[in-house]
Amino acid sequence: MPKVKFNTNQRNTVSKAAAKMIEKFTGFDLPNFIPITNKMIFRMRQQFQDGEDKIEEQIIADNKLSVKPVNFGGTNGLLIEAADVKRDQGIIINVHGGGFIMGTSRDRNGLLAAAETHLPVYSVEYTLAPEAAAPTALNEVEKFYSALGAQFYNQPIYMTGSSAGSTIVASALVRMHKKAIPMPNAIILFCPALDISGDGDSAVFNGHRDALSTHLSLRLAQRYIGEHNPHSADISPLYAEIGPWFPPTFMTTGTRDMMLSNVLRFTEKLKQANVPNGYIIKEGMWHGFNWEPKLPEAIETRNEAWAFLQKYSK
Repeated sequence: MPKVKFNTNQRNTVSKAAAKMIEKFTGFDLPNFIPITNKMIFRMRQQFQDGEDKIEEQIIADNKLSVKPVNFGGTNGLLIEAADVKRDQGIIINVHGGGFIMGTSRDRNGLLAAAETHLPVYSVEYTLAPEAAAPTALNEVEKFYSALGAQFYNQPIYMTGSSAGSTIVASALVRMHKKAIPMPNAIILFCPALDISGDGDSAVFNGHRDALSTHLSLRLAQRYIGEHNPHSADISPLYAEIGPWFPPTFMTTGTRDMMLSNVLRFTEKLKQANVPNGYIIKEGMWHGFNWEPKLPEAIETRNEAWAFLQKYSK
């Protein structure tokens, strides 16, 4: 694929740090005649994590975070806490992103949430694809959440998810509502992939402007979708029936994000259901920009997200 286009007029409206990152985007895709094998996915996963490990360890060191293994409802995860953690003001349950095929519970999103909110963050280690397709991850998040909810019923409970993690969060909440499981006080969906069918305007017009192509992202997500209909509520929560029971929701995205349309479309559903909501669309930002530790646009976005949570602390 050719280098992602980025000219002077576009550069003028983003931070210098963002411009530097965008200029390095080369674009990446795989044509349909090249099969995506499990071996290829495992190699991509390892290469991704090799890079993430260094960044995650730096965030832990810079913010003096503690990271401890936990298990709730039979599902593994991590408890991430800052040195000055506020243990009596609520908890955050984090579901990491990674296109359903990569990433771990020690992701940047969870680490930064603990560092910046000073709340305990319980991050779920759900089973990735291709080892397991949907609804395995949904079941694991539900069990993890339910067990934590029983323990922290007298405190605010928040949820955060990034990209594929947002898909899992929203889908799991729809399933939990049907079982009369109490909803969290509020949720944050960072660059949410709420429709992974490929539909939506931004999936097309940002298909080759984002850091990763829509085409490849959807091909990889197929391992999570499996035999399910991608337009079903369990897979793409944008198609679920949303009522006033859904928790207050804040979403983030950027003008280069292939999932931009998801935020706008889901906001309309939330409004129609009278669900308190908010969103931020950052100029020039790409899918997943929110987890960059020192990017000005990412810091501003996370600060708005954490402020939204505080509104629903009771």
